[in-house]
Amino acid sequence: MDPISSSTTLSSSPPRAQHDRPRINTGNWGTWLLGEHWKQRVRILRCLGGGLVYLLICLLMNWVARDGLLPERPVMAISGAIGLTVLLFYGVLRSNLNLRFRDPSLTMPQMVMAVSYAAWVYTFGGPARDIMLFILVPLLLYGFRFLRPLQGRMLSAYAIFVIGSAMVWLLYAHPRTYDMAQELLRFMLLAVIGVTLSQFARNDGEQASGFLHLLMHLVFSSDPKQRLRIQRSMVAAVNFVICTMVLAYAVSVGAVNATAGWVLGVYMMGNCFLFYGLLRSGINLRFADPSLTLPQIMVAITCVVGAYAILEESRGATLMLLVLVLVFGLFNLTASQARSAAFFALVAQGLTMLAMNTLEPGRYPVRQEMIHFLFACTTLPTISLLAGQLSDLRARLRARKDELAVAVERIQTLATRDELTGLFNRRHMVETLALQKKFSDRGGRVFCIGILDIDHFKRVNDTHGHGAGDEVLRNFAHAVQRQLRESDVIARWGGEEFLLMLTECRVGQADAMMDRVREVVNSTLMCPEHAELHIRFSAGLAEQRFDEEVADTIERADQALYRAKRAGRNRTVLAS
Repeated sequence: MDPISSSTTLSSSPPRAQHDRPRINTGNWGTWLLGEHWKQRVRILRCLGGGLVYLLICLLMNWVARDGLLPERPVMAISGAIGLTVLLFYGVLRSNLNLRFRDPSLTMPQMVMAVSYAAWVYTFGGPARDIMLFILVPLLLYGFRFLRPLQGRMLSAYAIFVIGSAMVWLLYAHPRTYDMAQELLRFMLLAVIGVTLSQFARNDGEQASGFLHLLMHLVFSSDPKQRLRIQRSMVAAVNFVICTMVLAYAVSVGAVNATAGWVLGVYMMGNCFLFYGLLRSGINLRFADPSLTLPQIMVAITCVVGAYAILEESRGATLMLLVLVLVFGLFNLTASQARSAAFFALVAQGLTMLAMNTLEPGRYPVRQEMIHFLFACTTLPTISLLAGQLSDLRARLRARKDELAVAVERIQTLATRDELTGLFNRRHMVETLALQKKFSDRGGRVFCIGILDIDHFKRVNDTHGHGAGDEVLRNFAHAVQRQLRESDVIARWGGEEFLLMLTECRVGQADAMMDRVREVVNSTLMCPEHAELHIRFSAGLAEQRFDEEVADTIERADQALYRAKRAGRNRTVLAS
């Protein structure tokens, strides 16, 4: 939401930030009509500009209605509804109620109303249908320019739905006037336009919020993997819907037996709802393949084979759908699943051809069925082979990806961790200190830096060997780390030196913490194999100053450590 307040007033010389735009003095009438803030003015002007376009369209429709080309009463009704809608949006914008929403421009609601009115005009029939389809393209383009990607796709889906509903209403109300084939052609054109335009919307990985978030959760669930599976299933469902519409047209013109057409149509739509229910309810997660790719392909094959059996003269076109079905699972099926699907398709297609030739040899001649079957025998095994190769390729890429992930994790560990102690190394600690310095300067909080050095560590290596020295370093690092807070950081600074970063801590508090650490270290056996070995350490502490570089603070802590060494070791010295 834009931080615009309705109480903002103009003055003769208002103070202005560099990023604020100047307010244009349009006089009392302009202020009363558009408001005072420039952002609200832009939104209101955009709304009034749309209202002017609506006015021109309404005048044109009323003028055409007088000549009898459009129904007069519906034109008057939609003109009044458009006028009320424009006044409503203007009132919401002018009263600043729009600032309560995430999109203060209310672009999505305005676009939904525009598409709804376009569908209303489509129901007038006649030339208005083609005009609305022509206007819908720039209308959607305008919406995609100002809408977020998800909103643009939803607007495209809504446009396809409402215009499709208007087409169905026309066919139902005037079955003798409008031909189903023409309306189906218009619907397919609209679907292609809507889907194509939605694909050009940028994909910025946005997160839906508000009503869209709730709607996406209800339809697709909140699980990203489940959402992807449902979306894939819906893509297949769209194809089923289009095929069902084509089948309905074939039934309406008598090209297909009505009973067989209804049975196949109900079977296709029923399976769409069935698979959506399985995916949305999470029942699919009980199976080895949660996407249910193979079952969906099997069902789709039965639909295609059923269409082949009832479409008669145009049945050859269904063979291309059979290929499309197998291509749908090309990137998800394993090699064995692809072979199973292709074998099932060949058997089902072959048995159907044999049965139809046996029952009606005149309409299903042997020669033509043999040609169709040979086409299936050529294409389906080829697709099965490609699916198997892609499956093997995916397996190899997945294995390489896992190996690469392990290697990257190993490289990151080596780049940030000390191999012996497991603590952060010097380079990563420098980056952490620089980041902490920025946070502290921004928030006004201090932190301390301490350098710890194990006393007489060279004697440990010379007397007990480097193996014992390494064990001492590991145990010392772990003992100190266990005494620190979660926000504190310890790193191996070099050799037997360790650096501490104590956040939100004054130097007196850091000194008290060092006393507790010293008690633990002095009482802990650092090398169990050499019980006589007692480890002590010296430390220097420095408090980070606001006007001081981190390197200078480390230098002061280092000088304090040297003073602790010279003073007899096993003690902490505070830097001046």
